[in-house]
Formats: sequence, structure tokens, C-alpha cells
Amino acid sequence: MAGRSVSGYVDDKVAERLSDVARRESRSPANIVGQALGFYVALPEAARTSLRHIEAMALPEEMCWFQTEFIRLLFKVDMGLTQRQMAKEIGANIPDVSTEEDLEQASNEWTANLGR
Repeated sequence: MAGRSVSGYVDDKVAERLSDVARRESRSPANIVGQALGFYVALPEAARTSLRHIEAMALPEEMCWFQTEFIRLLFKVDMGLTQRQMAKEIGANIPDVSTEEDLEQASNEWTANLGR
């Protein structure tokens, strides 16, 4: 990836988790850090301020709740994208029929191919 190198400091626990994630995902730590930073700096200033406030003030159970809700939102958006892609692929295979006879013929063709 073309770009510029930046540096920062993290505690040992974060560094270890980064190495573990990079190994499990077959990615470089730099790639993961670049993705995370890209996401963070793309947030509006108010969102970054709120995130810092949450990290500084939240109790452990509140932080867990926040992470769970964030993960739920990621999954919801990902599911929506998947559904859109599936609909696009399925829609391309739906025949354009204008009469009952055309529909019956298409149905017969589909069911004839199920056993293959």
C-alpha cells in the first residue's frame, strides 16, 4: 500500500493483541493500524470527542455494552450489504416473463434443472 509511515506508542497489551490479530488474519500490523487510523480520522470531530470521552469515563460494563452495540451495528450494515448483493445476483437470474404461459415454462425449466 502506498502511503506514508507514521508512528505511535501503545501499551504492551495492545501491541500483543495487534500481533495476535495480524497473525490470525494473515495481515501485517501496519495494515491493521492503517485501517484503524483511516476509520478514526474519517469520523467527524464530535464522534472522535465522544469516543475519547467514553474511553476515559465508561465503567468496564459500559465499555462492554458500547463495544457490543458497535459490533451489532457492524453486523447489521454487513448483512444489508450482503442482502443487496444477493438480491442483485438473484435478480439477474429471474426471467422476464409477461404471460402465465411464459411463467409456467420458466418454472418448468427451473424445476427440471434442480436434480442436476
